[in-house]
Amino acid sequence: MVTYWSALRIPRLVCAMAVALCAVGLPFTGARAADPAGTEPVVPEVPTLNSLRGMTPPDPSGTEGGRKVDLMSDYVTNRVAAVLLGKALFWDMAIGSDGATACASCHYHAGVDHRVTNQINPGQANTNANVASIFNKPFMAGDIPGDVPSYATRSGGKGGPNYTLLKGDFPTHVLANPLDRNSAIVYSSDDVIGSQGVFDANFVKPHQSRYDKCTQQPDGIFQVGGINVRRGTGRNAPSVINAAFNVRNFWDGRANNVFNGFSPFGNRDPDAGIFVTNDRSGVAVKVRLALRDASAASQAVGPPGSTVEMSCGGRTFADIGRRMLDTMMLKGQKISPTDSVLGPVSSARRPTYRELIKNAFQPRLWNATQQVALGGEPYSQMEANFPLFFGLAIQMYEATLISDQAPLDAYLQGDHSAMNAQQVQGMELFLGKGKCIACHGGAELTNAGSRLLFQPRERIERMVMADGLTTLYDNGFYNTGVRPTSEDLALGGSDAWGNPLSFTRQYNTLLQGGNIPDPLDVDVCTFEVPLSAAVPCDPSLKPSIGFRDAVDGAFKTPTLRNIALTGPYFHNGSRATLQQVMEFYNRGGDRRGEDASNTSGFDHPAVNQHNSSNLDPDMTALNLTSDEVDALVKFMEVSLTDPRVAWERAPFDHPSLMLPQGQKGDENAVAQKAGSRQALDATFQLNAVGAEGRSAQQGPLQPFNNDL
Repeated sequence: MVTYWSALRIPRLVCAMAVALCAVGLPFTGARAADPAGTEPVVPEVPTLNSLRGMTPPDPSGTEGGRKVDLMSDYVTNRVAAVLLGKALFWDMAIGSDGATACASCHYHAGVDHRVTNQINPGQANTNANVASIFNKPFMAGDIPGDVPSYATRSGGKGGPNYTLLKGDFPTHVLANPLDRNSAIVYSSDDVIGSQGVFDANFVKPHQSRYDKCTQQPDGIFQVGGINVRRGTGRNAPSVINAAFNVRNFWDGRANNVFNGFSPFGNRDPDAGIFVTNDRSGVAVKVRLALRDASAASQAVGPPGSTVEMSCGGRTFADIGRRMLDTMMLKGQKISPTDSVLGPVSSARRPTYRELIKNAFQPRLWNATQQVALGGEPYSQMEANFPLFFGLAIQMYEATLISDQAPLDAYLQGDHSAMNAQQVQGMELFLGKGKCIACHGGAELTNAGSRLLFQPRERIERMVMADGLTTLYDNGFYNTGVRPTSEDLALGGSDAWGNPLSFTRQYNTLLQGGNIPDPLDVDVCTFEVPLSAAVPCDPSLKPSIGFRDAVDGAFKTPTLRNIALTGPYFHNGSRATLQQVMEFYNRGGDRRGEDASNTSGFDHPAVNQHNSSNLDPDMTALNLTSDEVDALVKFMEVSLTDPRVAWERAPFDHPSLMLPQGQKGDENAVAQKAGSRQALDATFQLNAVGAEGRSAQQGPLQPFNNDL
């Protein structure tokens, strides 16, 4: 791991300072009149861009039953074997209850989902349960004018389940004047472009080698003419490439930095634990696990149990293990003999997952001779620990998916031929007038990245909001006014045990003397807006109990690396092109109202927050010219794309995958599977690609808009 530069601390209000004075990749040293002799000049910190080359995500470490542990000393015996296991598990369609859904089904195209049929969710995260299941709802915000009566897609289609998206459906919020966010609304919908998962059903037991036995049930939302279609997620799927750098994962941060070996929720989950053998008795005992820097592992164990994404209702991870352990890896899926990881096991006789686990993990995690009790049911130790193996192996696989060979990386390392004049202009706008760097800082191009692993006391920040009031917020999570906050609280939500997802809200609990689940250490001297004018800062100062926060409607900042290939954009998939994204930012976002009172606000009595605005302060009109927008777009499209990702060269190669592209039929009628209430899948084949990548005939991966 290379040292992470201290210059990557991102103060929020200095971004518009003269870029010409900022040497790219170097901290700004300033240009000023000569200072009096002996006087040290004041040097403002200015965020910069940095190459990702040489950076690798840290291996997880932490505690097990109170003792200190780390990944390679206490869990993994063979890193190569663990990465192989992780890649196989990530791409295996048998992990889904239906035997047709892999983790990769939502992350197959540059780490994201490019399917265009049956991808719409009605906005089920809405805080108003009465409208959460209605498709094609317009812009709905109390006392804010602008609702439009049409309940159709922008192109005039029916929308909803099994609808095929068109270019004319984007963006999903259109104004009479694209530069005036408060101008008349021409079209608006709160529907989310998510990812289709599985049919609505309840788990009975593991069945045949590739799927579970489940009881079908009627789906009141995801159905066409009473025939169930695959359910859709309530947020767009972010890229898994470079995701191992994120301090937390998922849009709302619920995939905890601490991996408990059981679920996504770290120390929050009271039932979490792993089973280990400590002697020759053959008896495994349950212990608590807390591995830091493992949010990719926490994220990985979420979707397989989700009744929307991959699972029948009521299926446990141990049930997945029971079916999968003696199953041949990637059975029925093709593997290129030149696959950079899976090539050695690409022959007809492939190992089972039981064999792969034994090759990768320490015996104390799987060698018990007696069964263990989990949820009142008996399982083998290997079955019970299947989420541990699954999460750590996929984290280790994703830690190899680092796209550090973009033109920007070469440019920042001295090759100025790597970017043309227009792209350099776009980079300067990115750093300055465009304010992009304010949220997309560091080598990972996201403030939610590993900078906070090296500077954990900066996970909470204090700043002046767009309404001029001071507040605290979670670094890397911002409300940019994409939709009214009432439609999705995101980081402002809570987990299943009532704990806030936000570090900031936990900090308030800590100040009141309460207990919090996440490890949290705050240094008020790192706050951009200090608690007092004291110089130097007094670290004993504390914010007032009950301070104002700005976390409702705040979403994790996604990386911009490979952004040309990872549409549709934003958490709701509301933009199909980067031009549409820049139109949004150029007018200062889509919130309705004024800076002090707008649709980013939310009245949240449960946490004593009654904010009329939660808007990020950098969400102001940018006044970019059309040439400047073009330069910014070209910088993002070309300079941030690693050609290995575009051509699926190692480590971004993969096995084959059969993907459901909605159901046979359309949004008005679907073909029904015989003897079932489910519709027939319309599928397409993703071919296996080896280490050499896609052929010249296939060409590189294309942007989402090209698929419409």
